Amino acid sequence: MAKCPAIVGLTGGIGCGKSAIAAALNQLGVPVFYADLEAKAFYRFPEHQLWIEQAFGPDSFLPNGEVNRAHLAALIFGSKELKSLLESKIHPFVQNRFKEWLQQQSGPYIVREAAILIESASYKDCAAVVVVEAPLEQRIQRVMKRDSVQRQVVLQRIQAQMSDAQRRSYATHLLQNPDGNDIAAAAQKLHQSLLEFLQLN
Repeated sequence: MAKCPAIVGLTGGIGCGKSAIAAALNQLGVPVFYADLEAKAFYRFPEHQLWIEQAFGPDSFLPNGEVNRAHLAALIFGSKELKSLLESKIHPFVQNRFKEWLQQQSGPYIVREAAILIESASYKDCAAVVVVEAPLEQRIQRVMKRDSVQRQVVLQRIQAQMSDAQRRSYATHLLQNPDGNDIAAAAQKLHQSLLEFLQLN
């Protein structure tokens, strides 16, 4: 059986631009597993929907059957206990999907992009950890525009996450993304740095 590629974790706070960096690496031919995107599949299973309604109330789903993300976000970002409860179900689900996906990949390394890479302990499986950072105000403005939410809502989400200083202590690579420009160039530089770090050149 072929050897699995090295795992590179890519993380950062909400609005830092980590998904854009991941997409740019993917354009360079690096396979990317978007853990946050995969987590959304969790909500499509009937047994998971039943559990969510029991744990978070009937307002957890919209009339069309889609998950009510605003409702869940208000609950989990306002309560560490509820946040931990939801994550205790989603983490194993995403981990299983990642293991299946990894077996199908080839190349020198793959990227696992996840907002809670460190909190979920997924970083322990990584040969390198890239932490993306951006100025607080830039992050706030990006999320306000992207999610159509008020400033206070964004600040609440940021405060519920691990701090930049905490993430930085786990980083093998730190990428500053102040304005979102030159993403392609930043990804190319990061790619070369990772190949050297992993001794894959």
